[in-house]
Amino acid sequence: MKRLSNGLKKMLAGLAHQDAGEFLSMGEKLEVLGYGTKTKEKPLAAPRKVVRRPVTKRIALISDGRGLGAPLDYAIEACLRQGAQIDLLTHGAIDTEIISVLEKQVQQAGLDCQHIQLGVNVVDDLIDYIFDHRSLIFLVAIPDDNVARVLIEDVIPKRGGRIPVPLVLIEDQAAAQKHKQSAA
Repeated sequence: MKRLSNGLKKMLAGLAHQDAGEFLSMGEKLEVLGYGTKTKEKPLAAPRKVVRRPVTKRIALISDGRGLGAPLDYAIEACLRQGAQIDLLTHGAIDTEIISVLEKQVQQAGLDCQHIQLGVNVVDDLIDYIFDHRSLIFLVAIPDDNVARVLIEDVIPKRGGRIPVPLVLIEDQAAAQKHKQSAA
């Protein structure tokens, strides 16, 4: 009978402190109910705040040395609008002078530029790049670029018609005009 009486007293005391209990910590609530310890423990240190660095948005230009005209201009303008940096993804044997011309044009626009040379297995390296850089907004390529063609004809259909980022194809106007003039 005494246990029942003590249990009822604890329950009634809990009901009486119900409003106050909304503002009490769990330890204080248990102490009011008679289950807590009377010793004050040293409070735990405040958790560290994790400061996240802002993610740098990226736009990638896929190039085999071409694309100095309209494709690069489009990528630069898009980077300026989006506040992004440009990644030059090159493949194949490219003269370093061409790469330096591409990088100079990007730097003259006031953008950060990163040059990434894709390896022997270009398509797999490109897919790895896409999945490793979650801040990638889109890819820019020339329609007759070999890697862009493989992406369009093989990779995208195998993935259910999707890759995680859009692929923007921009025809290089200077190269197209040279082909038309030589055919005349």
